Amino acid sequence: MKKNIRNYFFSVAVLLLTGLLAGSCHYLDVDPELGITEEEVFSTYSNANTFLSVAYDAASGQNKLNITLVSPFYLDLIQAFFFSWVATTDAADCGRLLYAQQNFKQGFLTQNIIKQFTNGTATNDKPMVTACFGVIRIASKMIANFDKITNGTETERNDLLAQAYFLRGVCYFNLCRWFGGMPYIDYEIGADDEWDIPRLSAHETYQKAAEDLELSYEYFEKAGIMRRNTPENLVPSTLLLWMPSGCIAAAVRARCLLYAASPLNNENGDADWIAAADACGVALKAALDNRFELQPLETYLDNYTGATTTNETIWGYTLNSAVNVQNFGGMLSYCQSKLSGIRGSSGTHPTQNFVDRFETADGYLLRTEAERAKAIAAGSYNDQRPYANRDPRMDMVIIHDGSPAFNQAVISSAGGVFNIYFDPATNSWPSTTINSTVMSFGADWGSKDSERTGETNTGYYCRRYWDGSFSGSHPNLDPMFRLGELYLAYAEAVNEAYGPNGTAGGMNITALEALNTIRNRVGMPDARSEYVGSKEAFRDYVRNERCVELAFESNHYYFDIRRWMIAPQTMKQTLYGMYIEKCTPSTQYPDGKMYVRRPLPNNRQCTWKDYMYVLPWPDDAANTMKNFVNNQKWQ
Repeated sequence: MKKNIRNYFFSVAVLLLTGLLAGSCHYLDVDPELGITEEEVFSTYSNANTFLSVAYDAASGQNKLNITLVSPFYLDLIQAFFFSWVATTDAADCGRLLYAQQNFKQGFLTQNIIKQFTNGTATNDKPMVTACFGVIRIASKMIANFDKITNGTETERNDLLAQAYFLRGVCYFNLCRWFGGMPYIDYEIGADDEWDIPRLSAHETYQKAAEDLELSYEYFEKAGIMRRNTPENLVPSTLLLWMPSGCIAAAVRARCLLYAASPLNNENGDADWIAAADACGVALKAALDNRFELQPLETYLDNYTGATTTNETIWGYTLNSAVNVQNFGGMLSYCQSKLSGIRGSSGTHPTQNFVDRFETADGYLLRTEAERAKAIAAGSYNDQRPYANRDPRMDMVIIHDGSPAFNQAVISSAGGVFNIYFDPATNSWPSTTINSTVMSFGADWGSKDSERTGETNTGYYCRRYWDGSFSGSHPNLDPMFRLGELYLAYAEAVNEAYGPNGTAGGMNITALEALNTIRNRVGMPDARSEYVGSKEAFRDYVRNERCVELAFESNHYYFDIRRWMIAPQTMKQTLYGMYIEKCTPSTQYPDGKMYVRRPLPNNRQCTWKDYMYVLPWPDDAANTMKNFVNNQKWQ
């Protein structure tokens, strides 16, 4: 029976997107050859649960056409293109001069590229549109037929309905932030019903998703399932890490309303921010009441690598055996000097612009010349010792010249550090040895700007998802929602609604206290008063804190610069790297190295066109519809 129910879904799922876009819904009809009727599918709790479980099935058909496609990790790991989404922004350069640099950063997408992220069927595609609408179909069909289920305990029934509302809400949220407003189909489409209906605005879509997620939260509360693990047993099973719970539903609802209230989508001014602040407060309180906790500085990186999950991770996707020198490491962080034989050689290389977002250890901003001058005057920063006295999160995210080896067992360079500097005395870039392999992490400035070898053009590499070795494998965690984000969402929304000293959603901490909680847990001091004295100043500051805390994590930066509507500025700024040359120690150069900010080559710069806020659908899909108006092409 279970096999037949799964076959029932798979036989119709392949027709899903074609049927939707053509306005034909005959894919909803049950194939009598499967030997099972719709009445049988929803006759018992066991059958219905099996039907819904297809939405989580990591092996379900071509390209994992299920909830996996909402995972930022899974979308980053597109072997056809070899880049992570952050490399399509000003925050990072992509080592390979290919799609990230030549297409996404220039606002030009071919039909083939668009298909690979929407409805493509090739092995390496990530068809998020097909997958999300497939999950939406499962969820809506479950909700519509729920009353037919004749058995199951009250807990089981509430859990099942809560999951269905969550799956529909989270899929619409993800579709909206990638593609903009959607027709929100919150009912079971009949075979003769019309799908080709006008799109809602993004604000309306987020609001509808939030309504589904609120219902999900309420049913999870009734079921008593606020989380599926405990601090004492964090990993009951891989499936349970994927499945939603009350705390997850509340957190994603808060994110929905935060996006709805943001400048790109806001339709009701302060009222939208008040709703977002309340939702963030409710979600934060639920997470704390259910014993989620921030990781201390000593285990902070467990949120990303080396652990299957943490007690800070409210919802996460785990790659249990990510191989350091294969696709995962190559695209998301792995230092690409070791190119030969490596699949997915790409590398994510932070720009100097983004490195400047990390404050000094005593809390001075460094993003602009004026801010750096102030920090220098205060004795907090030296531009010829730029990595000293910095926010400790910088060394957890960025590999720079002199970065201490974070895996002392495998690095054997002089002093146990990474070397990314030029030595004019030897006319060479000193090497670093990792896993007994001699490697050069530096290259003559501009010599790799047209290369596809994955080496840095910025003088930096990304550490966040790398364990420091070039052999073996280890778990890598995509924290799709963690407590740290929830504190910052609360701080952002409450500030917009009530100012830095406001509270919301039953929480007794202010926006400023929430922000400082995130800073203090890594040893950073409270925010300096000059940065948080007004709503406007706090807005800028909490955004920067979010960039630092969530750096290179879960595609946050890609979406944040869009929802804040600052992408026209960040994407048009000149991107810089850091060139370092050995010299004689002096008062000016105390470490015997000269640090020079240099602009990246022209073909490594990016641009902005307003249609880049959202991705388009493929022409052959959008052109079949008359009411569903496609987004503007990237050309």
